[in-house]
This record gives sequence, C-alpha cells and structure tokens, in this order.
Amino acid sequence: MLENCRLLLYASRFSGCHPHTIDERSRVPVNFRLLCIYSLIMCGVYFAVGYQGNSLKNDCGTNIWMGCLLHHLDQYVQYAYMVLTTLLSCLRHAEFERAIVAARKFDDLMRLYNNSWCADNKRANYCKQWLGILAILVTSLFVGILQGLTGLVVPKMNLFIYMCLITMRTIFSIEIAKFCFLHDELYRGFCHINRLSGKLTGMGLDTGVSVKNVNRLTISNIQQLHSYLTDATNHFNSYYSLQLFCWIACLLLDTITYIFILLYQVHSVYLISAQSMAIVCFLLQLIAISRICNLTCNQANALGQIIFLAKTSSFKHTEFSIEEIELGIRVRMYPLRIRVCGLFNLDNRLAFTAFGIILMYVILASSGH
Repeated sequence: MLENCRLLLYASRFSGCHPHTIDERSRVPVNFRLLCIYSLIMCGVYFAVGYQGNSLKNDCGTNIWMGCLLHHLDQYVQYAYMVLTTLLSCLRHAEFERAIVAARKFDDLMRLYNNSWCADNKRANYCKQWLGILAILVTSLFVGILQGLTGLVVPKMNLFIYMCLITMRTIFSIEIAKFCFLHDELYRGFCHINRLSGKLTGMGLDTGVSVKNVNRLTISNIQQLHSYLTDATNHFNSYYSLQLFCWIACLLLDTITYIFILLYQVHSVYLISAQSMAIVCFLLQLIAISRICNLTCNQANALGQIIFLAKTSSFKHTEFSIEEIELGIRVRMYPLRIRVCGLFNLDNRLAFTAFGIILMYVILASSGH
C-alpha cells in the first residue's frame, strides 16, 4: 500500500505531517520519537510563522471590509490547520499504524492467491507521484506569483506572508494528494476482491489468478480479505476524520473568499486568471476527496450484490453456502461509510451540496453587486 504513495509520504514527513511508517515491513517506525519531536518542532515553526505573519502590517486600504475579513480569516485558518495537522499526526499515530497493519494482512493473504499482487509497476507509481507533486508546486507558485505581480489581493500585504501562504497551500495540497493515493490503493484492493468473487462464481473477468488458486479460495477467505480492507479503511477514517473536516472547511472558505475577491476587488486580467485557476484547484481537490471515498465505499459494498446475484455460484451447494449468505447479509446490513466527525458521509453528495452552496453564494453576491 505505501509503495503507491511513497514519495508523497516522504514529502509529508519533511513538512512534519507524517511521523509514521513508510517502510512496508516495519511495524512501528524505529525512530518514531525523533520523528514526533521533529513534527512538534515543525508545529512550533508553523505557529511562530502564523503569529509573525498576522502581526505584520496588513492593511486593507480602500478594499471592501468583507473581502478583507474573509482574507484574514482564510490566513488564520491556514495557519491553524498546519498546527492542528502536525499535532494530530502525533496524537492519532496509533490509528494510522493499525490501518497499515490491517492492509499488510490483506497483502500477505492476497499473495497466496496471486503472486503478482503488490508487484505493480513502481516506475509508473513514481511517475504519477512526481507528476502530482510537480503539478501542486507549479500551481501554487504560479497562482501566488501572479497574484504578487498584479498588486496582490490585499495591496499592502507583506511579501513574507505571501511566501508563507504559498508554502502552506503546497503542504495542504500534498496532504490531500496523500489521502487520495492511500484510498486509491484501498479502492483497488476492494476491486480485486470483487473480481476474485466474480471469477469464483463464474461471473467475473480474468484476475491474473490461476484456476488452481481460485479453487483454493473459500467464502471464509473472501470474508477475511474484505474484513482486513474494511478495518484498514475504518482506521484511516478514524485517523483522518478531524482533518477531513478541516480540509472541507478550508476548501469552502478558500473558494468563497476567492469568489468574493473575484467579484468585488479584481481589476486585472492576470489576477482574474490567477483567481479563477485557484478556485478551480480548490473545487478539484474537493471533488477528488469526495470521489475517491465514494468509489472506495461503493466497491466495498458491492460484494454483497455480487454474492446474491451469482447464478452459477460455486459457493452454493457446498458446505460454505451458509457462510456465503451470512457474509452477503453482513455487507448489506453494515455497509462501509466514510464519515466526517460523525456528522455526514463523505461521498459524491458532499461535492454536489458544496457546489450548491457556492452557486447560491455567487448568485446572492452577484445580485448584491
């Protein structure tokens, strides 16, 4: 699993947000205490930068007070998020490690039936990660520099603040990318379980698993594989729950702030382009979070449907038929859901709701303008 986002994990560790396992085989980082101390030091750095940045002269001039308020609030939220992330990465360390342990159990059991499992093209994975990191850096720098060259959002804002905000935005985006890559691996694991179940029932496509190995599979093996991945997803959900709430709040606040500035305070074509690109990036990140979670849950819950719709199932007329029914009922009764702080599910409906809120805000702001 960690091979799927190793470069992002190193980037996150460098920023102090990941004092966790990166080696697939290590149970707990040998140098966790040192990494935790490093994360706390980075937390202090973020706090000091935020305090220093907000104590500098940051005059709104003749700009509309609401835009100034939103921009100041956005700054405070960015700094608070970085401090909170580094603290949570240390305090919630156990949940992340439990998720990795459950994912390892899944990988070890899957290798019994598919020797090529986890042997994906590492070069392709590295290319995807490099492209993701490069896209994040280029986008953050381009938007920030273009804003700086065109008079900035707040004319008298210190350059130091802009450099800090660009750095915070880059780290923020890398954390979101890391989350998406981790859940993409969970999604692919659930897909493989469903393909194995389909092939076992005579309904599936080629999975790269030999007939001999498929014949060794039982409903208990499928249930165990599914249970390991479900446990890993639930532990990740527990670890990321509060951070997900902060991400969604930050992205919505960023989007509303930049839309307000775009409607009321922008008089440059270049700055309009920068603001529009930033808004698109915020919305794409929100879509990516909700979409990958929705796909993961859908694949996890699809197992019940595969079991009950199988017409030529090799599960049936065997001693495992009762276990098959129990597994299908369990998956149907207790579907996997990724919840944010126990408040709402993270799926496609979240993105549609956010778009509705933003659209309503744009309409109201435009009518007031």
